[in-house]
Amino acid sequence: MTHEAIRNLLAQDDDEALDELRTLSTANDAFVRRTAIEVIGQHKRGHELRTIVAAALSDTSDYVRRSACGIVEQWKLAEVHDLVLPLLRAPEASTRECALRALGEIWHEADFQAILDLYRRYPEIRVRREAARTLRQGAAASNWRLLFDDFSRDALPRHRAWACELAEAFGGPDIVPILASLMDDDDGHVRKSAARARQATSSRN
Repeated sequence: MTHEAIRNLLAQDDDEALDELRTLSTANDAFVRRTAIEVIGQHKRGHELRTIVAAALSDTSDYVRRSACGIVEQWKLAEVHDLVLPLLRAPEASTRECALRALGEIWHEADFQAILDLYRRYPEIRVRREAARTLRQGAAASNWRLLFDDFSRDALPRHRAWACELAEAFGGPDIVPILASLMDDDDGHVRKSAARARQATSSRN
């Protein structure tokens, strides 16, 4: 079946179309499998094939795994969390990025350390940025200070601004001296964020 014919299954909402997609998701050709997974993600009855999406997360092809991660992100498919987590160690940087985006939507607090390690140590800047975004999304009272310490020293102004936002949300007067240095940051957005955070934290007990 051609890729165009597979995509045409989107217009069919009968059991026969779902059976066809189920069969195509195990085809020998990885690109056929990827297209089938993509169509399942867009299909009005795609949720009926959740087990196919789950299986695709362990596919031998990174193309298929990335497509499955995209569906997990879109559907917020929390039941497959433990199948997504190992993809943080995938050889392909793009696959790690997709896994991070998916985990951002089905976050477990226990994911924090593994993602923090990626942010701190992974050589690809785009993976580090995605890890930072995921960490920011999952920030909580239990972990914000670790993020603040790292983000406040980051070369990227956006991350330094996030540090200020974390301080504003969770910090107390003890963080004010560090915020004072961020109020002199080279970036105007960081300075404004630091000023807001300082005002918010100075009055807290």
